Amino acid sequence: MNPTRPLRLARAALALAAVSALAALGAAPASAAEAPPATGWVRVAHLSPDTKSVDVTLTALGGGGAAFELDGVAYGAVSPYWTLQPGTYVVSMVPSDAPDGTAPVIEQSVDVSAGTPLTVAALGRNAVLRTTVFTDDLTPPADGQARVRVVQASTTASEVDVATTTGTLLATRAAQGTATGYTSVPAGPWSLDLSAGAVTAKADLDLAPGSVASLFVLDDASNGLVVSPVLDSAAVGDLPTGGIQTGGGATAVHVASTTSAASGPLVDGLLGVLSVLGVFAAVAGGLALIARRSSVGTGRAS
Repeated sequence: MNPTRPLRLARAALALAAVSALAALGAAPASAAEAPPATGWVRVAHLSPDTKSVDVTLTALGGGGAAFELDGVAYGAVSPYWTLQPGTYVVSMVPSDAPDGTAPVIEQSVDVSAGTPLTVAALGRNAVLRTTVFTDDLTPPADGQARVRVVQASTTASEVDVATTTGTLLATRAAQGTATGYTSVPAGPWSLDLSAGAVTAKADLDLAPGSVASLFVLDDASNGLVVSPVLDSAAVGDLPTGGIQTGGGATAVHVASTTSAASGPLVDGLLGVLSVLGVFAAVAGGLALIARRSSVGTGRAS
């Protein structure tokens, strides 16, 4: 046997392995953060100042048991997002600790689509309680920016203006029960001025880079205005998460970023490179072993 043949075969195997590994790296599927989501999200908000705390149930329209339940949701509270398969669901709210079979004070059907986050809000005074479904937009802002919108849920003001103290308008004549579009602002601390006719108020908040937040305008105990900031999404690719966030009296909040350092396209790419290097190392080791054996075999034949 030609003593150089094993070396040629090994070199060919190394080249083939390298090409295959690089092709596999190039064809690797996108990370979970980049893949189109197959689910939607729904959260609920209690924005009726004279409605006592409620128990919330979400069920599929097709029947079956409750998909999600929350007890004791008070005024100003916003639930975490629930992850749901696309379809139609019913959100029901009954007074907390009400007997079984009590008729809901609110019942709203919701159509959930893949990739779309929704907020189901109970709005208005108890005598004219109604629901509104807001479509949320978790598109991440540019580097160093945050995105905010205003949800006008005050029952004492028919329209509200909200602006930063530096003059950036966030809401102009925002009507009751409406949400503005999102505005991009530099991340960091902000002071806000609210006005509704002769009624004015101030609020402070701190927005982290990459965050998306909703600023709920609510009634305070003296029929004035108060802002309750609620985090919608904290970082690129994050699914909506978090516990119930309560407002009512909170006018300052730090919206913290939750970007993970152990996930994302960069880390996925590094893992792919390490996999390729592993293939090279394994084949190179085999090549060296064949070379040694070939050398030994040549010595025996001489």
